Amino acid sequence: MCLYVIISLFPSSINSMKKKAPQPAAIGVDRGGTWTRVAALDARARLLRQARFKTSPLRGLPKKLTLLLARWPGGKEAPLVIATRGAFSRGWKKPFLFKALAGKLNLKDVISDAEAAHFAAFRGRDGMLLIAGTGSVAFTGRPGAFTQTGGANPVSGDPGSGRWLGRQYLKLRGRLHEAGRLGHGRSAAYARHLLRLALDGHPHAAGLAARAQEELAALVKQAAGRGTGPVKVALAGGLIKNFHFRAGFVKAARAALAGRRVSFIEAAIPAEQASARIALLKRGTT
Repeated sequence: MCLYVIISLFPSSINSMKKKAPQPAAIGVDRGGTWTRVAALDARARLLRQARFKTSPLRGLPKKLTLLLARWPGGKEAPLVIATRGAFSRGWKKPFLFKALAGKLNLKDVISDAEAAHFAAFRGRDGMLLIAGTGSVAFTGRPGAFTQTGGANPVSGDPGSGRWLGRQYLKLRGRLHEAGRLGHGRSAAYARHLLRLALDGHPHAAGLAARAQEELAALVKQAAGRGTGPVKVALAGGLIKNFHFRAGFVKAARAALAGRRVSFIEAAIPAEQASARIALLKRGTT
């Protein structure tokens, strides 16, 4: 009885002892070909929260983000940067997102997924970035002054990309007609099936995987130019995260750039956290 009286007399003191959930200082989004990933960072760029969901048409992104960040304490007020495919090539995307999120989230900028991945690797300095995921493309220079190599996204998929490999798997199974209905991301998801077949010794699948590695190596060689100096390449994208595929690509790239010193790095942080770090830098802007 006495214990109950003491507790009931001091409810505010007990409540004050409860730790409040830390609120994010910035939020970043990476809208990739297959997955959209979201990360919240504190003021010291430490990860607080993260989430991911299947990438769908861009027009549905504002609603998904608003619902997600409404569940995160401070999520609606935190500075937000969205990285998405086609941010530059499709001029309607940036104004659409700003208009759709006005008064709902604190959107600071919309950048390309390449800019986020490049920042993750080079923190704003010059460098070459190879993205090998749903598509394949290389960027040299620095954000705001990129030179792009590849990434034309033909019907068959960028040579060596996940979508190209996925379509090759569907073709191997007599199901290529399904690719149009599946779309880019779901077609690319079949790349892992082809790589698994290759690892199991399927000769045709192994040949296709080797061809994809050679296509990506040729892309890096083209982006590197005709110089003789060292080449440092940052690697990004779901396809390049496959250990066996990456090893074969690195071997092919060294052969393609024979005579030049070649090194490969991976970003220390994922692209969504890079977007959030860019948002941290933009906290004071309007």
